[in-house]
Parts: sequence; structure tokens; C-alpha cells
Amino acid sequence: MRIIASGEIDACLEDRAVLETLRHAFRSNTIAPRTSPIPIDRPDHLTGTLSLQPAWTDFAAQGDVSRGYVGCALSLDLPEQPGLASSLYLLFSGSGGQPVALLDGMRLNAWRTSALHALAAGYLSREDTSRLLVIGDDPRLPRLVSAYAEVRNLSSVLLAGTSQGTRSRIGGLAALRDVHVGETGDIRTALDGADMVCIAGLDHQAGHLDALAALDPPAGCHIDVLDPSAPLPELLLQEARLFTSDLAAPPLTGLEWAADMKELTRGSKAGRRYYGQRTLFLPGSGTGLADHALAAHIFLKT
Repeated sequence: MRIIASGEIDACLEDRAVLETLRHAFRSNTIAPRTSPIPIDRPDHLTGTLSLQPAWTDFAAQGDVSRGYVGCALSLDLPEQPGLASSLYLLFSGSGGQPVALLDGMRLNAWRTSALHALAAGYLSREDTSRLLVIGDDPRLPRLVSAYAEVRNLSSVLLAGTSQGTRSRIGGLAALRDVHVGETGDIRTALDGADMVCIAGLDHQAGHLDALAALDPPAGCHIDVLDPSAPLPELLLQEARLFTSDLAAPPLTGLEWAADMKELTRGSKAGRRYYGQRTLFLPGSGTGLADHALAAHIFLKT
């Protein structure tokens, strides 16, 4: 069994190939059952969780087991270290059942998340999208912005509430060599010129929640929600055309979801219906299908 560390994952991947791997995965018949997090009792009445995200090739539909894999993402989140969940991905041979690879789940997560959101943006944002506004901070943002640049010809990236370290990493991206990268503290004004908005982790002390409560993107804007806990305005959720990764388990109930990634990639449902329509993408918690596809791609590339 090979152990594939973060450096090896970065060395063998590039945005275009990862985007196409996920596009193919959503069009495939890969089986990805949902599982519930397993509670782990800790001292002082605290509880951690162990989450499993299994997936495997549809061997029955395929008619043989000579190709394909069985995989499972394992994520451990303990209350003593909030926000620092550790994860691994275990990949088995579909023919013999032997484990073939153990991958760094954190790095797999960064590549999968960025590709998922960028793939959605390729279907949902306007083709002439060039001005990106990022609100908040997240260590995956440099990877995500690089993937955005693969699906849209960006000319400007404005960062609001993003840490100095993240800003420096984004500014140094090869994919943004000819792109203006700046920062702003005036989110409301920056919104007026944005073609696409990414909502990342928000700083409760910096007034970002107030700005988000009044979030009113211009007509035709695509809103990509990286932070699933972001409190989105009810009016925006009612007016925008909503999309998620898997309609079998949408992230919010009581809303009218237009389509998921399977329907978008297969062309069975439309994305943006007209130029001035606002679209919003909020993924669900299930990542088994995308993780399985990307882990197999990495295994074959290393």
C-alpha cells in the first residue's frame, strides 16, 4: 500500500485535470451512500465525531471487477481542537479488495473543494464573468481562486476580510499573473461591480455578518458559498436560482433547489436561465463521490 502525502498530491495535480475528473465523476454511476457521523463521548460532557464517506465503482452495472476501486474518507473532529478535523482517505482495489493507497485527506479536501466550487461556477456564472469578490477567509482560498481562473477569464480579484497570509498566497498564484488582486473594506460598494461573489469564513468581530445580512448582489451575479454556516439573507435565498451538490440531501430544507451537480454535468437540468439571473451554489455535506474519483486519479498519477 502506498502512502501519498500532501506534497505528492500537489505535485501530480493541476486544475484542469481535477475539474474534468469531477465532471466525469458526477456523470458516472459511482455509488456513494450517505452515512451518519458517529459520536465519540469525551470528558466534561463534550462529544467528538468520526465521519465516514464511502464510495465505490458500480461493479454490478460494469459487469466485471477488473477495474475500479472502493474507497472511504475518514474524518475525526474532536471538541478539544475545534475547526481542526483530521482526515485520511483509504483506497482499496475493486478486484482483490487489498488496500492500495492511504492519502492525506486534508490536501485531498482542498483540491476537491476548490474543483467542486469552480466546476459549479463554470455552469452557473455568466461566461463574461471577470470580477471576483471574496468575502472572508479560508486556507483553501488560494486553491479555489486558482480553480476559478481556470473556468473564467478573471481580470480583478477583490478580497474583503482575508488574512495577510492568504492575500499573499493568492497574489502569488501563477494563474493570476495578469489579474489585479486588491483588498477592500467596503463590501457594499465592492458588490456593485462584482460578477461573482465567494463567501468564505466570516470574522464575527469585523462587521462581516452585518454586511452579509444586507447582501444584495447585482443582477447576473453568481454567489458561491464556501462557508456552509454563513447566514444568508432570506430574500436572496428566495430570489436567486439555487443549486447544490446533491439534491438527495440538500443543505437547507424548505427552499426550491433548481438542480444538483449530477443534473448540471449531465445536461438534464439548466443552470442560468438568463443573463440577469442571480445564481447561488451551496454544497451539501456529502463528498463521497468526488473524493473517490479524485483519490483514484491521484493514485493513478503517482
